[in-house]
Amino acid sequence: ETVARELEAAGVVAWFHGRSEAGPRALGSRSIIADPRKIGMKSFINEHVKNREPFRPFAPSVLEEHASDWFESVSTNQVGGASPYMSLTTKVLPEKQTEIPAVTHIDGTSRLQTVSSVLSPRYHKLISTFYNFTGMPMVLNTSFNTLKGEPIVETPSDAIKSFLYSMGSIEMLVLGDFVIRRKEASVPNLLGKKTADGLVTEPACPKTMGPFIYESTCQYDDEYQGGEGIPPLKIRVRMPNRPMHNDDENDGWFELLDELEAEMLGLCDGMTTFQDMLERYYPAMKAESEAEEAKNPKGESKENDEQFDKVLLENLITRLTRLYEHTFVSW
Repeated sequence: ETVARELEAAGVVAWFHGRSEAGPRALGSRSIIADPRKIGMKSFINEHVKNREPFRPFAPSVLEEHASDWFESVSTNQVGGASPYMSLTTKVLPEKQTEIPAVTHIDGTSRLQTVSSVLSPRYHKLISTFYNFTGMPMVLNTSFNTLKGEPIVETPSDAIKSFLYSMGSIEMLVLGDFVIRRKEASVPNLLGKKTADGLVTEPACPKTMGPFIYESTCQYDDEYQGGEGIPPLKIRVRMPNRPMHNDDENDGWFELLDELEAEMLGLCDGMTTFQDMLERYYPAMKAESEAEEAKNPKGESKENDEQFDKVLLENLITRLTRLYEHTFVSW
């Protein structure tokens, strides 16, 4: 029911169950599924999940006992229905085409998969539950892979990695009997939050997901040759143990925002709190801010102090949250 409700609410679900499949199609063991009734679902999945052209079509997985109500020339006389391996392309009934725009091709056809309770009992149960909620006996089905050039996921580790990379597009991963939702970085947990009984919890201590390597580079060009100033540093990090590490993308290197983000990553040792980090950076940054104010005094000391505190807090939280979202740290 949880998965069916997510689909009904226009969510996109990564579905991983049982042994992997052989053949050219995803048939409900390694699939990304969605509601076929949503007009913009096809372009959303193509552009934001699969990272490909928006016109690329998707297939429906339909309960075999309802297939003939939606598609022409569909027989259910054989085990698994007419197309258990998504091998049949047929016309969507004309009166039904507007009801399933996300799986109806421009010529009014669909390459459908008929889902049997005998061959695919768990997938059949999911679609049946979705049907009970919505009256729609099918789901949009495409292969479970989100990284550019990535084959269909094979292992649970592959599934988790692909799910993490789909930030902002897939918010639920079903991994066998486990339903996994994306957990947002909790700033209250980071700072220590007030409970219902008035107590304040211990602040979390961010911790890196494993060993890492920094690389800092800068490029001198005509703008800096013989002149004043230092060219900006380009800082990147490589952490092979993090869940989103990908050797196929920039050899696993990830570009950081600046030196501050790099330093904060180094402070995430599982023992240092956010308050510790704040106290570390506050004096030096405050002195730098006051030096700038001295050059351009405006007589707004209190307002400037408040603005400085706010900006510093936002800068540190933004960088820690970004490191969390890209699986460099956890708390």
